[in-house]
Amino acid sequence: MSGLRTVLATIQKAHPEAFCRVDDLDTDSPDPSAEDLAQLAGQVAEQLPDQVHCAGIGLRCAQSPGGLSGQPGPDEGGELAGQVALVTGAASGLGLGIARGLHAAGACVVFTDVDREGLRSVAASIDDPLRALTQEMNVTDEASVAAAFDAALRHFGRLDILVCAAGIAPPYELVDFPVDRFRLALEINLTGYFLCAREAARIMRAQGHGGSMVMLSSKSGLEPSKANSAYNATKAGELHLARGWALELGVDGIRVNCIAPGNVFEGSKIWNPDYIRKAAEKKGIAPDEVIPYYNNLTALKAEIKPQDIADAAVFLCSRRARRITGQVLAVDGGQVWVR
Repeated sequence: MSGLRTVLATIQKAHPEAFCRVDDLDTDSPDPSAEDLAQLAGQVAEQLPDQVHCAGIGLRCAQSPGGLSGQPGPDEGGELAGQVALVTGAASGLGLGIARGLHAAGACVVFTDVDREGLRSVAASIDDPLRALTQEMNVTDEASVAAAFDAALRHFGRLDILVCAAGIAPPYELVDFPVDRFRLALEINLTGYFLCAREAARIMRAQGHGGSMVMLSSKSGLEPSKANSAYNATKAGELHLARGWALELGVDGIRVNCIAPGNVFEGSKIWNPDYIRKAAEKKGIAPDEVIPYYNNLTALKAEIKPQDIADAAVFLCSRRARRITGQVLAVDGGQVWVR
């Protein structure tokens, strides 16, 4: 797929507002030559054509996602209109809440997850499918990650936003922690973030007009919680990964920030009945007291909802945050302090 990526990047450099969709892709054709790319650059230099053909690659091009689908009516506006976002862990929980929030703000959104059935449910519920795509992806598998990003490019022709939200939190005391569960948390929460950020950075850098990445960390990345070794370590690690990436990618106009949510119970797979039972045991309270207990730890004494995290993500991906990078936005009702 490197040839397709090169062709799309050439179009994006000339027309950063362009959307493209693959009509024909001859996988047996060699990658575009320097001469092919020079001819393409000349073809798109003045205006964006409706059709592009280069080295066995056929594309439809338009100024909007509706135009790609032959429905050139007005596309929905919004703060993120005209941008394409890929969100991991988007079949449930905070990933789904953030993906829906970006979509509501006008972005085209690629919902990715390893949960195939969950993605089918998401696809059936989307009210504007012109701006949405569901794609199965295992964030721990390098080939699966690359294939998901390629699917996003085939469908929309560009990438402007990445949100990494896939994660797990195995709840064990140190002395009882199974090593396979610890390693799985490292693979999903750290290696998964690395693989997705690397793929997004390659695409955004080639396009040449910047982008935004948001890493979903946690208040546990700022202040550890008991009997949560893998989650504490990986969520803290995500913060430093993002800070380093912000330094590396700033010259390309790519911003990298983190959100550190507090306890979000609504729709969460992490806060499942078993996890709540173990939390209750840690605190010496009944399971039905767990949610009120954690809400009461916040300065605002209020429950944090997925929409609150989605609103923060929309802000960090918007032009309002165009001079913000390498930062951590704690959306926790005032439970811990960023330092």
